[in-house]
Amino acid sequence: MKFFKIILVSAVAGLISLSAMAHDPKGESFSLSGKISSVELTDEGGVITVSAEAGRYGKVFLTYNVKLNPALPNQGYFSGRGVGFNDDGNRESGSRQGVFRREGSIMKFYSLDDVSDGRLNYCETVINLRTETVEMTFYPF
Repeated sequence: MKFFKIILVSAVAGLISLSAMAHDPKGESFSLSGKISSVELTDEGGVITVSAEAGRYGKVFLTYNVKLNPALPNQGYFSGRGVGFNDDGNRESGSRQGVFRREGSIMKFYSLDDVSDGRLNYCETVINLRTETVEMTFYPF
């Protein structure tokens, strides 16, 4: 059963990876800059926590639960959650899943996000581990 789950997750991550690389986003988008709040390492990967100001979502906190590809340790898949609180105290949350690739101290994430306000977003994230900075661009669809 565990072998089947690994095969299924690998296949889905591979398909998302191929479609993300072929994706040429056009139209509406919004960007944000943030910072790494924490990094927790595990044998399989780790957890990166990010905080940022995100326009309509206010102050947001995001997690990246990173799992390394055993055959290619500079890439893998991730899942995560996000939550935001705007100036009126409204809360929105969402789930995230996708793939990543590391090039030196730069990690590039490609995700699909499902937000509680009914929006779906394709998101490209660049995390610089040296400077602890995060740049994200969201493409609603």
